[in-house]
Amino acid sequence: VGSGEKRCREEGNCLETFELDGAVGWNWGGTERCDASDPNCGPDGRVREEPLVGKPVPDLAGLEITHVIDLTLNIGVGSNAYIETIKMGLYGNNCPELVKEMVDMCGRGGLVTSKNLLLGAPVRIGGGFGALTYIKPDERLEFGVASQKVAYAKSIRKAKAPDEFVPQPRPSGERLELVRAESSARKHNEAGLISVPKEGIGYGTFLSGSDDEAYSNAFQITAVGAPDMDKAGRKVIGQLLDAKSMDALARLAGSPTRKLLPTQTGGAPLIKVSVDESVVIAKSELAPKE
Repeated sequence: VGSGEKRCREEGNCLETFELDGAVGWNWGGTERCDASDPNCGPDGRVREEPLVGKPVPDLAGLEITHVIDLTLNIGVGSNAYIETIKMGLYGNNCPELVKEMVDMCGRGGLVTSKNLLLGAPVRIGGGFGALTYIKPDERLEFGVASQKVAYAKSIRKAKAPDEFVPQPRPSGERLELVRAESSARKHNEAGLISVPKEGIGYGTFLSGSDDEAYSNAFQITAVGAPDMDKAGRKVIGQLLDAKSMDALARLAGSPTRKLLPTQTGGAPLIKVSVDESVVIAKSELAPKE
C-alpha cells in the first residue's frame, strides 16, 4: 500500500499520473492514515509515538497583562470530539487600540465597525461562530470568523442569512489610523505569542475584497519564533499564559491540514476546530503560571 504515491513523488509526476495522495504529501494510502481527531495524528498522516509537549510559557519581558481571554475550543465532531482551553493574556498598556479590537471580538458584545447597517451583527469569535481557520504546521495557528453571513445564519438558526444582511466592514477612518500608529509590543521571537495584522484585525487577508470574509484571519498564535512575521509588520499584542495552553498549541500546530497543492505548506485543519466559548476578564496584574 502506498507504492504508487512513493513512486510518483520520486519521479515528480504525481499530478500527471493522478496519484493525488502523493501530490498532497501523504506518505501512504488513505486507509492507513491516522484518524485526524487523534491528538497524536501528525501533519504527514502518521501517529506519533509520544504526545507533543508545548514549549515554555513566554516570559512577560517586562510587559503587563491587562486582559485575560479564555478560548474554549471544540475539536472534532460527534463522539470523538474533545475540548481544549487556551488562556491568552493581552498587553493593553502597550497597544490599547489593537487590544480593544481583540477584546471586542472575543467578548460577548462582539466587534462593531459600523452602526449604520440595515441588518447587521457584531463579529464574535465565541459561541461557535469562530474557528481555527489555518495551520502552518509546527509554526503558527490562525483564528477567525470565516464568514459573517454563515455566522449570522447560525445565530438565528437558519440555513442562510437573509439577503438584506450586511457584514461588518473592516475598520476605517480614525479607528484605523489609531491602530496603524501602534507598534508591536515585542518581537515574534518565541512560541505562544498573539499576533495581529499590521493594519489590525480585519486586514489579515487581501485575497478577497469581501467584507464577509474580512475577519477570517483575525489573529495568529506562534508555535515557534517567527522573524518573517516581524518583517511583514505584524504586531504582537499578547501571549499564552500557562503550560496547558502551550501543550494545546503544540498539539494543534502539529495536526493534519487540508492541502490542495503539493507545494502547499499549510492549510485549513483537517478536523473541525470551533471556538465554543470566549470569555474576557480584565486584569491589572497577572503573572504567567507554570
